[in-house]
Amino acid sequence: MNRKTAPIHPGPALLGGLACLGLAAVIYRFWAGIGAVSNLTDGHPWGFWVAIDILAGVALAAGGFVTAGLVYIFGGKRFAELARPAVLTAFLGYVMFVLGLIVDMGRPWHMLYIFVGNHNSPLYEIGWCAALYTLVLALELLPPVFEKYSMDRAQRLWRSLSPWLVIVLLSIFTLAMTYSWIWLAIVAGLLLAWEILMRKGVMGRQRQTPILLIASGVMLSFLHQSSLGSLYLMTAHSLNPLWHSPLLPIMFLISAIAAGMAMVALESLAGERFLGHKAPFSPLVDMARIVPVFLIIYLAMKAGDILAYGDWRRLFIPNVQSVMWWVEMGAGVVAPLVLYLTPGFVRKKSGLAAASGLVVCGLIINRVNVAVIGLQVQRWQSYYPHPLEVLITLGIISAGVLTYAWASANLPIHPRK
Repeated sequence: MNRKTAPIHPGPALLGGLACLGLAAVIYRFWAGIGAVSNLTDGHPWGFWVAIDILAGVALAAGGFVTAGLVYIFGGKRFAELARPAVLTAFLGYVMFVLGLIVDMGRPWHMLYIFVGNHNSPLYEIGWCAALYTLVLALELLPPVFEKYSMDRAQRLWRSLSPWLVIVLLSIFTLAMTYSWIWLAIVAGLLLAWEILMRKGVMGRQRQTPILLIASGVMLSFLHQSSLGSLYLMTAHSLNPLWHSPLLPIMFLISAIAAGMAMVALESLAGERFLGHKAPFSPLVDMARIVPVFLIIYLAMKAGDILAYGDWRRLFIPNVQSVMWWVEMGAGVVAPLVLYLTPGFVRKKSGLAAASGLVVCGLIINRVNVAVIGLQVQRWQSYYPHPLEVLITLGIISAGVLTYAWASANLPIHPRK
């Protein structure tokens, strides 16, 4: 008797294979040392892992705080269907960032020193913000778990206690950043007054999601998105002037916001195409109207910076740096801006996917340019990614995509058809 069998999709098998190969490469990295799996040098101590896993990964996860802020702080209820998928993507993005950081650090067991290290270093603030924001994202993802398993009591407890937990976390963060008990008392007092006034009904209150939880996520993400750019302010002697700028922290933040919204569109459309989840297309089109605003701001900042500091002549020097600058700005900023502003183009799913894909690619190219290509070092310090560096990154990304697919299939993340 002939039986019809379900078609075998190669995608999960391919992703699973890459994840397993990446895990094997990670095991080898810790067994043989970081030098066995990377081409990092003193001239390029940060390379492919930092550019892709950390700088680009964190920026593409910005859709979580942007969407949550639009929905719960600015009252954009039409974007509500996008919030949970965006938060899930952001959470997995930060988990992958941590995994990439563990692999990249020569002695990852020293990672905890980042919380008690140099108070004047941007890494100190980034470490605190990223850790707390990852915890906030985990808290924001608890409601789908409660709903899945009908844990009504746990969900009520979450609504009641999470604001107090946020107050404690932000108070600790204030003390860590300022070393001042006075500022700790001021911030804690303001947050306590805010929560008490909302509970008394004096101020409006979001019943389903505590507003303090969302606000803390937006604040923490704002801070460390820009601080990642601050790291490269210290490379004035080595980073090509086409990318080095006092505006670099703001550029990192603006580009992350634009790419985060584009990533929300891409993951929604990909979820519909490959996972069978209906994409809420109307909210995606509404969000697409916001993206060109940030692209225009970013383009104006880049052009103004190049002209103000007289570095525009470097754009016409025939070298890799100038070519990659034109690729980054042309394909990643100008081209998608034209597509977004073309009447009716992003009202088609294919058009929205194309414009969003270009923004995401532009963000990735920018972070690679800043972290790798734009660095000017001696010839003997040149850097090219080791094949195992690429394999480990592909493995981490594959594991993240598989986790996203599993969570989407087993938790109420996406709107039902």
